[in-house]
Amino acid sequence: MVALLPRGRVACAFALVALAPPCAVLAQDAVTVLERAAARYEALDAFCADFRQEIDVTLLRETTRSRGELCQARSDRFEMRFSDPAGDRLVADGAYLWVYFPSMDDGQVVRSTLAAGEGRYDLHHEFLSDPGRRYAAQLDGREIVEGRECYVLAMTPLVPSPYRHAQVWIDRSDFLIRKLVILEESESIRTLELSNVRLNPRLDEARFRFEPPPGVQVIAR
Repeated sequence: MVALLPRGRVACAFALVALAPPCAVLAQDAVTVLERAAARYEALDAFCADFRQEIDVTLLRETTRSRGELCQARSDRFEMRFSDPAGDRLVADGAYLWVYFPSMDDGQVVRSTLAAGEGRYDLHHEFLSDPGRRYAAQLDGREIVEGRECYVLAMTPLVPSPYRHAQVWIDRSDFLIRKLVILEESESIRTLELSNVRLNPRLDEARFRFEPPPGVQVIAR
């Protein structure tokens, strides 16, 4: 709920904004947007979206593209099911994170504890929680993504993180994440675009379980 100020206080508020350093105003605006987005995700039991992903591997001068569907239920259930390359999956089942990419190696699946992943599969945790403590954020303007107007936020981590810098596009209407561009520690650039977002869909618990196919070796990390 937005609190309405008396006219005199409105004038004072605008005066204070006018006197504030531009970067401070932008930072405060970014925190406000992130807090609205965080509250939006906190209120959800689950969401699903179609995704398009592009990874520019700078060191190898290679670009890979993929697409599929991702779903998240609360903070410890997550799945990316790829339609291209078909059969690839990334699953968080509440205890472990499973990474199975048969398009690269159909003979093994990598399993790690969720604690080891530090919640990095969790979009809400990684990009919306604790702005000002976990990362510095600044409003970088507005852009259209898939026909929707979005705030663009530049984010630099202040704590150990899998990325050096990120840009996040947050929908002005519903405060959902629509796009991410991440500069990873490896210097690769990952772009993730979300579309056809479904809120609180009915999800079978089996979706967040992974059974290694026969003959596939489990690599524990």
